[in-house]
Amino acid sequence: MTKSKKILTSLYAFFSIAVLIFIVLIYNKPSIITPYNTGSDYSHQFIHGEIETIVNQSTEEISQFTVTANSGPEKGELLNITLNPLNNYNTYKVGDEVFIYKGINNTTNEMNYEITDYYHQNGLLYIFIIFAAITVIIARKKGLTSILSVIISLALFYFIFLKMIIIGLSPVLACLIFVLVVTLLTIPLIHGFNKKSLSAIIAILIGYIISIFIAFLFRDISQLGNTPGEEFRMLGIMYPNISLSDILIASLFMGAIGALIDTAISIASAVFEAIKDHTNQTFKKVYKIGMEVGKDILGSMINTLLFAYLASALPFLILISLSRGSTLSELLNMDFIALELTRTFIGAISLVILIPIVASISAYLLTKFKKA
Repeated sequence: MTKSKKILTSLYAFFSIAVLIFIVLIYNKPSIITPYNTGSDYSHQFIHGEIETIVNQSTEEISQFTVTANSGPEKGELLNITLNPLNNYNTYKVGDEVFIYKGINNTTNEMNYEITDYYHQNGLLYIFIIFAAITVIIARKKGLTSILSVIISLALFYFIFLKMIIIGLSPVLACLIFVLVVTLLTIPLIHGFNKKSLSAIIAILIGYIISIFIAFLFRDISQLGNTPGEEFRMLGIMYPNISLSDILIASLFMGAIGALIDTAISIASAVFEAIKDHTNQTFKKVYKIGMEVGKDILGSMINTLLFAYLASALPFLILISLSRGSTLSELLNMDFIALELTRTFIGAISLVILIPIVASISAYLLTKFKKA
């Protein structure tokens, strides 16, 4: 291991420890964001259980089940549970694990149980195991580090981003800290402590600054307001002291992050692989290679962004299309559609601007520090 790699490895370890300390410091801090009706006599919890018998199941009447609780204070007990026909979109059978809403009357201590949906956690765990096995078999060490980076990103999203919002910090600041930590922890883990990773990280951090600026600008140009969707309005009603405008900016910004990271890594990797056996390349030639790679990536990456957002809005788009008299103008003026298209354009423009940045940084590091 070279001296520079030893230094970078030490810095990485120090930074990782600092992140863990930061998580510990904020984890037990109380929430300062309070719900609208804090004095309510009612509260709720969620538990899960397994259906033992189906007393009645109907899409027109209240369905009744007996379920063995697998979590909560009721664990092991047999519960009589209902299902309102308004929420009955699934056909359950004996042996299915279900997610249960537990309503509590704090005055009388009466409990009301209702099935909300299937219990997804076990299925998601099986899917992850299948994904991890296939990834490791095909990609070996790279696959293992990629899986580890996914776990790190999800953990940091929960323990840093969401927790910072809960304790009352700005959602935009929380988002910036979250993506900064994810970038500095995952890219070296996957791609090593080298000039390729360094050039990608520098370009990505510059891309973040540009992307957050574009998010503010495009929010105002498209006149999204603060609540472009039912989930924003519901959040604002339930927690009126949360900053919906900052939540919106974080949402717009976060939509572009994955594409920025992928593009920067793809360009840096292609440039360093193409030039590693040619030591006499000039900055101009290396830059040109990076630009050509970036242009090839651009079209497919923008399509990836568009299809991802179309997929999230698909049921709503079909609903609108089935309605008589809906025009393209009406579609574009619906807040949810405007939100998804704005996200797409923020990501797309950020990618376009990022290409010459990562090409320049890669070319500079390759030609300026040839022996590093």
